[in-house]
Amino acid sequence: MTAMTRPLLLLAAVAALAAGCGGANGSTATTSMTTRTDTKAATVTTATLKAGVRTAIRANVHLSTYVLWHNQIPKWAAQSTRGPALKALRSAAAARKKQGIQIKNLSGGYTVSSITLSPSYATATAVVKSHQRVAPYSAGRRLGRAITENDHARIQLHRLGSSGRFVVWKVATG
Repeated sequence: MTAMTRPLLLLAAVAALAAGCGGANGSTATTSMTTRTDTKAATVTTATLKAGVRTAIRANVHLSTYVLWHNQIPKWAAQSTRGPALKALRSAAAARKKQGIQIKNLSGGYTVSSITLSPSYATATAVVKSHQRVAPYSAGRRLGRAITENDHARIQLHRLGSSGRFVVWKVATG
């Protein structure tokens, strides 16, 4: 592994959530809370909130895969990812673009190991395990061998208002 591919591998690990459909968290919660909006009261269960977390992670995986190959942030990025996570994607894409490198996801998937909602239900933390094979490309040609990575990430998510929607806010691998 060259000095240049190691950062790419780490970046791929951050985006390693890239290929697959979400995992499962075997717990089903029945606790509910009431959230007031300007016009009406709505009941949102913790199961609904956890589903919102999974949806945000799945959308972030799609975004990460897109950014790895295209080295640019699409207009629809903020639908799933904001804050430091979006800033990190933008920075990594710019660095790869400057080097003329693209990362293609060959195979893999991810599993959501756990989801923890904050007591206020305003934020959530998810632990995601990923496994994938990626390959670096330059000028349309593959550079060397495919890289296999097994990693896990701790993902912080922020809830959008009183809805059941979340956005990925921060990703830490390790």
